Amino acid sequence: MNTDEISILSGRFLIDDLPVFLQSLNDFSSKHNIKIQGFDARKIIDIDHLLFSIHRARESFSNGVNEAKDIGLEVLRFSSGQRKIDKSFSMGLIQGENRSVFVFFGASEECVQKAENAFKAEFGLSDFPEISPEEKKPFLMKQFDITEDELQTVGETRIKDLVLERVALVDVTR
Repeated sequence: MNTDEISILSGRFLIDDLPVFLQSLNDFSSKHNIKIQGFDARKIIDIDHLLFSIHRARESFSNGVNEAKDIGLEVLRFSSGQRKIDKSFSMGLIQGENRSVFVFFGASEECVQKAENAFKAEFGLSDFPEISPEEKKPFLMKQFDITEDELQTVGETRIKDLVLERVALVDVTR
């Protein structure tokens, strides 16, 4: 499947049953000939975090060193700062209320846009206010194993640098 085009969509919604939702997401992806990967928005520092993870995932596929067979899972792996796919699921969607970010991958801008519009209608995404850096901080620290000492050393405003460093270091120690 060609995944050259991407689109990033955020929204709030409720997941009553996570396995059922993931299956419906898979069915939706197949129906629209796209790939979709969902993330917990509290664990994404900003758009640069996602774009860098997408870049690293595409690079791993190009070099034949990808761990996942699916571009969405490979992006999830990099964005989580984890080498192992099973550990990267901590970045994903949760049962209950979600403030999420979705990355859509498709062959063309038109294909991705159509799928995004259908997704909004089918899954009932609603907008949510931007999550403040202060609100994200405990989630980011836990996800990326950032210690208080480390944060004090570099400064609170450099948490983004620490997150991007973790993404950059995935697979470096193979």
